Amino acid sequence: MSPARVESGAPTALLERAMEILGCFDEKHSALTLTQLAQLTKLPMSTCHRIVGTLEDGGFLSKGSDRKFRVGTKLWTIAQHAPLSERLRESALPTLARLYEETGENVTLAVLDRGQALYVDRLVGERSIPTISRAGGHLPLHTTGVGKVLLAYQSEKAIEQYLSKPLPRPTPQSITQPDALRKDLAEVRKNGYSITRQEMTRGSGSIAVPIMRNGRCVAAVGVIVHLNRLDVNRLVSTLTDAAASISAELDGH
Repeated sequence: MSPARVESGAPTALLERAMEILGCFDEKHSALTLTQLAQLTKLPMSTCHRIVGTLEDGGFLSKGSDRKFRVGTKLWTIAQHAPLSERLRESALPTLARLYEETGENVTLAVLDRGQALYVDRLVGERSIPTISRAGGHLPLHTTGVGKVLLAYQSEKAIEQYLSKPLPRPTPQSITQPDALRKDLAEVRKNGYSITRQEMTRGSGSIAVPIMRNGRCVAAVGVIVHLNRLDVNRLVSTLTDAAASISAELDGH
């Protein structure tokens, strides 16, 4: 390899390794030691130590008294300037608050992100059923209400690509057979909403609808409820109004 190629490629390699380190942090790994980061990324300890130190100096990671690293405030600050945070969350929050007041249930707002449902916002209360979804977290498309909506409104090619991969099955009720999922997604498009029953967590169900802009589904809003409170007609009507409100707010920005 020529010196020029080594020099030009080095920053890229370092950036990729830094992204690997930052990618280790998720809902299950909010605090990690240097050793754990090295193990997860399979990077040499010396390399990991050097890159983690640089990330810490830049505010992208912070080190606690327990010697564990956590995501730093610099990442949060940068994320606030992303169109997703600036427009969607800001536009949707008043409607989500009203939706929670009307239903008293878990309210979720999600977008498609690298083949998963990314939960942009989530409102919960004491009456709400416990769930594993959280703002900033990812869950599968085929087992969640908002996820099914996001998947159903993708192109046929994108849907087939998703169905071609092994699909996780969190509960016995999770639909993982491609033909059954195709039928389910077709129903979502036909009806304009999705329904899940114990497909992500036992005892709960969800209903979600698309948020449309210029004929394209840009996000999904949904509620997660206990199965005995899954009033489809009432919740679909309330959610449809909420989605229209959020879409109008987005158009107004």
